[in-house]
Amino acid sequence: NNTERLQTCLQHVICDPRFTLAELDQWFTPDYCQQVNGEQLDYAAFRQHIAALRNHLTCASIDFIAVLAQGDRVHSTHVVRATRHDGLPLVCKVSGLFTFRDGKICQTDEVTCLLTGSAQDEDIGSLR
Repeated sequence: NNTERLQTCLQHVICDPRFTLAELDQWFTPDYCQQVNGEQLDYAAFRQHIAALRNHLTCASIDFIAVLAQGDRVHSTHVVRATRHDGLPLVCKVSGLFTFRDGKICQTDEVTCLLTGSAQDEDIGSLR
């Protein structure tokens, strides 16, 4: 079930402090690409993004607002609530279309909107 797989993936990758970058290969294809707010990230840039999030945030949680699946694609609208290492809160709303291949995410087309945070968090969806 790609819907459950996506939700589990995001919970692990974004919210689990024990998650390691090496585990990304379990969830994403080697040719993974992500378009976020008009910026294109290949798999190497995506790994840098996840590492940067780990360095920027102390904790995060995800509330799924709506998740719709059709074939190998899952669309999710979710809200991420996080705390930065300096203690400031950050809240963003994400709308993403995730494409699966062989049980892994191979492509994401995402728009991330910062709802609460500082000006330096405006690029939180592609931070590197």
